Amino acid sequence: MLLRAQRRLSPLLVAADLAIVVGSLHLAQVLRQRLELGMALDQGMAWIWLTRSSYLSAAVAWGLAFFIVGTHLPRRVLELDSWRYLVLASWLGVLFFVAALFFQKVYDFSRLLVGYFFVLVQAALVVRHVATQVMLRRLTRPFARRILVVGGGEVGEEVARRLSTAPFGVTLAGVLSTDDKLDGFERLGSIKHISQVVKEHAIDDVFLALPAEQHAILEDVILRLQADPVRVHFVPDVLELTLVRAKVEDLGGIPVIGLREPPLDEAGRLAKRTFDLLFGSALTLLAAPLMLACAAAIKLSDGGPVFFRQKRVGENGAPFDMLKFRSMVVGAEEKLVELGIDPNHLPADNPMFKLPFDPRVTPVGRFLRRWSLDEVPQFLNVLRGEMSLVGPRPEEAKVVAQYSFFHRKRLAVKPGITGPMQVSGRGDLPLKERLKLELAYIESWTLWADLKILAKTLPVVLWGKGAY
Repeated sequence: MLLRAQRRLSPLLVAADLAIVVGSLHLAQVLRQRLELGMALDQGMAWIWLTRSSYLSAAVAWGLAFFIVGTHLPRRVLELDSWRYLVLASWLGVLFFVAALFFQKVYDFSRLLVGYFFVLVQAALVVRHVATQVMLRRLTRPFARRILVVGGGEVGEEVARRLSTAPFGVTLAGVLSTDDKLDGFERLGSIKHISQVVKEHAIDDVFLALPAEQHAILEDVILRLQADPVRVHFVPDVLELTLVRAKVEDLGGIPVIGLREPPLDEAGRLAKRTFDLLFGSALTLLAAPLMLACAAAIKLSDGGPVFFRQKRVGENGAPFDMLKFRSMVVGAEEKLVELGIDPNHLPADNPMFKLPFDPRVTPVGRFLRRWSLDEVPQFLNVLRGEMSLVGPRPEEAKVVAQYSFFHRKRLAVKPGITGPMQVSGRGDLPLKERLKLELAYIESWTLWADLKILAKTLPVVLWGKGAY
């Protein structure tokens, strides 16, 4: 319904915004020529640097910026506050544009013109966004479908919230709640009187959004609505973001829900791998002297092995050897028993067993852990394709064994050196919170999200909180 309309509208808005970019560049050139500001332009230089390749460079730069920021994702194009992503893309786009001119060896261009262009394109994109919102609201208001949410728990609350803020095409008339989770929305009655509520409030669509333990109510609700001309939609209890981007298809008249749709499409997967190879290679070269120094310090401290290899669970559950600089004494795994800890019966909320003051950690290892230097060798895992720079934290098999069926969705992408868990609490987060953060990251992945996490990683490392 709404999502289908957004998917159709998204490519149209991309084309419109790219046209705005090119038009803004042309207008910036006109302003630079006609406004008596800045240095005077020679008669023969007035148009020399804005060639066809300049306009093409601007379109490509903003197209890349739109892709990285995710400005035109179907779920985002009509959000009321999505103008922020357009502004962010403009900052990124102008950087790409100037870089493109530099690589084209176009040095003699007006900086004032670039300033005009930057201001114009931001203003024009925001105006386009607001105009789109206003126009669609006015056009669809007479035809907006009135929605009734029947539900409870987190799934009912989330569905009601999203429908109440839907930009156009639907209006949340109210809710029929099965618990106290929907107290913030207008209650229209009880489920026993749902047929009467549908008639009195001219309901067009009923959304059944019930937690798993309340699914027994479904049959009763559907039977009560049999005689009413309304559409009934069922929302599975998947708000822990576990059925990421599930796809509904029609197979010979049979509705089929794809529960294993890849979270990244082919373009996204290629972009992420290219990003990993480029940045991973650069970071590995930059870190090479530091890695040599760490290796020497470990070897000189006790003469033991430099690296620690541990089996971790990677993409699609495939095991791999994760590399780290050794930060514990040799034979640390066997010394758990000496600490009075049974490695086969670890606490459910701390199955990785992170001790703030682990006596098995060597002095050199404590320094490496404090500054996260023990994880630098994982750049090699990235280059080998076993890990990504950003992603869910690679876990041991004993941790993965505690996942629920839906939590295993986090294994659908490559694990990362850093990720949402590392910049939101690191070792201090309980397992359930870590999984929730990582599943949310997978659902809303963009290259821009990866860049933001990488930018947040350095302050977190410097602060050192949760680094055991």
